Amino acid sequence: MANLDNLYRWFDENRNEIIDGHEGEHVLLKDRAIISYFPDDNAALEYARNSKFIMGEFLIQECVSKDEECMYYYNEAVNFG
Repeated sequence: MANLDNLYRWFDENRNEIIDGHEGEHVLLKDRAIISYFPDDNAALEYARNSKFIMGEFLIQECVSKDEECMYYYNEAVNFG
């Protein structure tokens, strides 16, 4: 998990350069490098699988500015009251 945190931090620090000209696309990142850009996250994931990348060692990120980025949090705890 630390690898993904570091990779996202690197993406965030270099976001403007990484997304420049690729807004709306998805970028595949591994080892602090841009592997390629894709039209959607499914295409990026398929490429990662075909390249035998190990889950947790790569990051697929939508190319959006910091202001447009949304974060989704998932929680399995459900409370009916």
